[in-house]
Amino acid sequence: MTVESFDERDTEPNAQPVMDPVMDPVMDAAAEAPLAGTRVVEMTMYVQGPVGGLTLASLGADVVKIEQVGQADYMRSFASVFGVSFDDRGREWLYGSLNRNKRSLALDIASAAGRPVFERLIGEADAFITNLRTAGLARYGADPDTLLKLNPQLVYCRGGGFGLRGELAEDLCQDTVGMAHAGFMDAISPTEVPTYPPGSLSDILTGTNMASAVMAGLLKCARTGRGCVVGTSQTQALLWLASQAVGVAANVGQRMDRFDPGRAWNPLFTVYETVDGWIAIAALQGPHWEGLARAVGIESWLEDPRFATFEDVVRNRAEFAPLFAAHMRTGTTKAWWRAIRGCGAWVSPVNRVEDLADNPDILANEYLVTFDDGFIGPTAVFDVDEFRGARGGTADYGEHTDEILAELGYDDEQILELKAASAIW
Repeated sequence: MTVESFDERDTEPNAQPVMDPVMDPVMDAAAEAPLAGTRVVEMTMYVQGPVGGLTLASLGADVVKIEQVGQADYMRSFASVFGVSFDDRGREWLYGSLNRNKRSLALDIASAAGRPVFERLIGEADAFITNLRTAGLARYGADPDTLLKLNPQLVYCRGGGFGLRGELAEDLCQDTVGMAHAGFMDAISPTEVPTYPPGSLSDILTGTNMASAVMAGLLKCARTGRGCVVGTSQTQALLWLASQAVGVAANVGQRMDRFDPGRAWNPLFTVYETVDGWIAIAALQGPHWEGLARAVGIESWLEDPRFATFEDVVRNRAEFAPLFAAHMRTGTTKAWWRAIRGCGAWVSPVNRVEDLADNPDILANEYLVTFDDGFIGPTAVFDVDEFRGARGGTADYGEHTDEILAELGYDDEQILELKAASAIW
């Protein structure tokens, strides 16, 4: 989501000291993080921008999230989303799911007292990440030109909505309308009626791509010694995600079939209902069909001229699909999965989201972990050697203000004066 400023009414770091790894295994793990020692300043709202910082923080970057004095991040008090109402614990999870592993600095960057703190912070940062709109950034003196003058080696990352340039660049945009504009609601719908998957998928994808842009910018800066402006938008991210569907339409002049389990062009490339759930199968070549037929106990069908080869199955799909569907309804998902694995075709149970946190394969890979605060979630978007993502908690509002200012060279008396001036909290 792109927003104009921190004000809801308008809308729209230093390296950590590394201890002896023999003495402190926690610090040893932190030192192994891919982005250890990278300093990121974040000024964001809602989902898209915070996910950018979250991604970098999960890889070990020191992400300092600036929150306004007297106005905590809006997501700390979000009451409901996609039909789910949150109690205090739920709101704590929601904010943490977007801001875990970051440090919170409550700072009025536009005030006379607070501005020098912000400039010093930017001067010592490697990257700045935001999804505020251009007007808000200019009002706060946080636009690219201003910050790159303060720090010529800064990687400045912007997250946009409909685009970073052009007529729609400054229009308000969030997950829903972003998916609509990029054709994603149409591309994933099984019917002509657009569909909207829950979970802020567009914002999360775009935020993750923002983090990738920052990492590319850091590499460029390391090579050239100069900072740069990087970024992406919801439209750019979603067109990348749907590039095959968009590419077929744009280059071949046709449209990929909408997904309908009962009317698939290839009846071996779809999902089938079982006694207790669903199973997904992908058989795309002759050997796949032969192995699958034997695995599920219908090898006799290979003698049937209608279904003897993969090509026959596809050609006679109207006859094959209901017969195969009836056969698959005679067994459980787990039984079919065990039978089909190893036959050459691709296969997986269609897992329900509420079962994923207990899935042994997901847990074995540490794709979902239980953090110290009891919340469950993913730790990183990819592995680097043995690093499986930062496991830190979620900062309280302004929790690290004093700590960060001390790192910037402010003494206790100066920090007290800044508080008296309402520049920090």
